[in-house]
Amino acid sequence: MTTLAAIATKDALIMGCDSLASVTIPMVDPVSLIQYFDTTDGKMKIGTDGQPLLKDFSTLYGYAQDLPYNHMTHVDKLFSLSPLEMGVMTTGLASIGNFTIKNLINQFKSSDKAFKKGKQQSNYTVKGIAERLLTFINTYYLKEFSDKQKQYLEFMIGGYDKRKHIPSILRIYVHDNKIEETIDNFGIVFGGQMMEIQRLVFGTDSTNRIKIIERSKQLFNNYYKKIAIIKEENNITIEMPEPNYQDFSFFEDGWDLNQFTANWGDFSERNAIECVKFFIEIMIKSQQFSDKLPTVGGDVHLSIITKTEGFKAIKNGDKNE
Repeated sequence: MTTLAAIATKDALIMGCDSLASVTIPMVDPVSLIQYFDTTDGKMKIGTDGQPLLKDFSTLYGYAQDLPYNHMTHVDKLFSLSPLEMGVMTTGLASIGNFTIKNLINQFKSSDKAFKKGKQQSNYTVKGIAERLLTFINTYYLKEFSDKQKQYLEFMIGGYDKRKHIPSILRIYVHDNKIEETIDNFGIVFGGQMMEIQRLVFGTDSTNRIKIIERSKQLFNNYYKKIAIIKEENNITIEMPEPNYQDFSFFEDGWDLNQFTANWGDFSERNAIECVKFFIEIMIKSQQFSDKLPTVGGDVHLSIITKTEGFKAIKNGDKNE
């Protein structure tokens, strides 16, 4: 996996990602399957229907976790879409069949009409290029994963439409065959692995958000049961309505946790560059010191895209040709 981040400002679009590629494999912890086996003789438990409790492969696969077993450093995941004022980043699969993602991006540029040399494009949009990129990648992706578990592959594409001076950022989910529009005008967008970033920017990450909601439901149920006991002990016959979680949702009515705020559109180019780098490094450092093998790491790759100068790589905070 990878961490992607992009900031759209009034003057430029900054894109950044890490450069560590991890090859993962689905692994099952044998201990997680202990419920299906007799601990006395180690044999498979049989259900009341006379069939093994572990009935099929899909049940077994449901216990699998994708764990990294090989790392590749200094991998390119951020690509120019010049001569268009656009760039694209990727997370998930490092290759499809015999081709790396970098190779496929180059093939796309060499075959798509928008990149033909000497041909001035009268009109193009970031969304239109995203749709054509998804179609192109799908010709390889679906051939490789048509009859097996689809692997996660995401692109983040950003830049300027031919007739617009405000940048756009879109996320392309190849495994789901869909394109998602993100911000209106200016702001920040993340992709790939971003748990620690979410905690800083949004107050908590998506997994913890679900845990908070589930915990609130649990406490609500506990309170309901306690009221039922008090009713019975005091011979109270008033019927209590069943809990309706939608009426008492934790994050309803605009309530949320404290979040990171910034005037993204007013960021200078330097501020936006440093901010994107900061967020990527949060993920790199948090995984570096984690008790699990990192899937985000290496150098931070950055680029700046402007309407007048197009895509330019950034090294040590300076734009490169």
